[in-house]
Amino acid sequence: MAQGYPPRRPARLPARGRRGYPDHPGSPQRPVRPGRPPTDAFDDGLQEDLPPWAGPGIYPAGPGRRERRPPDDSEESAGRPDAGEERAGRPGAGGEGPPAREAGSDRTQGRRAAARARRSRRRILAAGGLIVVVVVVAVLGLTGNLPWQGHPAPSASDGLVTTFQPGEFQSVPNACNAVSAATLGQYLPGKVSRVAQSLSGATQSECTWTLDARPDFRVLTVNSRAYAPSLLSSGDGSATFGAIDAYARQLQTLQQPPRASRAPRAQLGAAVGLGRDAFTALQVFHVGGDITDEVTVVVRDRNVLIIVTMQGQQRGGGFKPVPVATLRAGALAAAHEVLAGIH
Repeated sequence: MAQGYPPRRPARLPARGRRGYPDHPGSPQRPVRPGRPPTDAFDDGLQEDLPPWAGPGIYPAGPGRRERRPPDDSEESAGRPDAGEERAGRPGAGGEGPPAREAGSDRTQGRRAAARARRSRRRILAAGGLIVVVVVVAVLGLTGNLPWQGHPAPSASDGLVTTFQPGEFQSVPNACNAVSAATLGQYLPGKVSRVAQSLSGATQSECTWTLDARPDFRVLTVNSRAYAPSLLSSGDGSATFGAIDAYARQLQTLQQPPRASRAPRAQLGAAVGLGRDAFTALQVFHVGGDITDEVTVVVRDRNVLIIVTMQGQQRGGGFKPVPVATLRAGALAAAHEVLAGIH
């Protein structure tokens, strides 16, 4: 290593024509000593005699005045420790495996990419769910099935009937005038003690005849009703469907009476001559020591429902028993007359 700093040299050679140049006129020239040839500054052979500090071996100093020399083949072949360590620390310098810092960076980038993919999938799923909800709401809105949408009243165009149809009855006759005096005298012999009209109207009428004269006790009740079209009825809501529903309810009540009524189950039978929708029912009531039989006749004709009941004492109270056949015949006779009065 060179000792000390080299002497300063001029930054450039003197230009031709300036003072001090040998060809400059008037410049003093030193005489050439005998026995020494003139020196050529571009002679390559002079490099061997250069002092250590004048050659290209001078390099900039780093921390700790350590020279920074460029790597060459000789140093790499000699295995200079500091050069090898520096190359091992640089990517692509021949070191085995990627640097630890770059491996950690790759893992971090991989995790970030996976997180971005998860967020993207969530956004896609959320967008898909929103689209499905919008489509469902749109369909329900078009069909009018949303909870907050009002339902307009049905009209005739919806298949519902709101007026009386041809052949249907809009009124019924007065029940107290529907049964003839001959029928009353045959099945309620003697002087009828009471006639009560509980319902009197154009569409519904009810009348009751009571024979209470020992030894006879009999009660005849006639009820007729013409049903009107209703949205509460089954089917198309017509008046006929209203009567059909009432006929079914009456049959159900006789077959399975409500417990609160304490009425017995009825024994059903045919109602001859009253049409397809007609039947008879027999119930036997036990009240204390008395036994009472009651026969019910139910008839439906289009939108009119006719219910006739006739009851008689079987035992108790000092009255003589009334045969069930007599009660059934009286109820059927009254039902025929009421039905004929409607037509």
